[in-house]
Amino acid sequence: MEEKFKIIKEETEKLLEKAGIDADVEVKEADEGFSVHINAAENALLIGKHGNTLSSLELVLSLIVAKKIGEFQRIILEVGGYRQAREDYLTDLANRLREEVLATGAEKQVRGLKPWERRIIHMHLGESEDVITESEGEERDRTLVIRKK
Repeated sequence: MEEKFKIIKEETEKLLEKAGIDADVEVKEADEGFSVHINAAENALLIGKHGNTLSSLELVLSLIVAKKIGEFQRIILEVGGYRQAREDYLTDLANRLREEVLATGAEKQVRGLKPWERRIIHMHLGESEDVITESEGEERDRTLVIRKK
């Protein structure tokens, strides 16, 4: 396990160095892989619009690490607290939509979420006894739907 931490940290630092970004990097074990915490003066550059750059960096880093260690490892990048702030927002959104669904009886739809964002809402509302969540549609057109049970 220590070897994986070392490889992930080294490869993250190499990737950032190639981009000309000086950053502090810390690797932690996460539920489904590894969490890499990055703090740099250029946090906004690493995150990108709507977190798109961050998602791309996660994929590239996961592929580089998989090649080095011989197996795929899920790597989640946390840059300047962006992901935690986004999770907090999505949890609040899920709670508001749940209340609206319960008050009106009408389903609510959320479009434009990334897979990990949909998953946050599914997991959060999955514990609810009064609403259900489903993802409908294909690929980029997937919509999260919240319905009363």
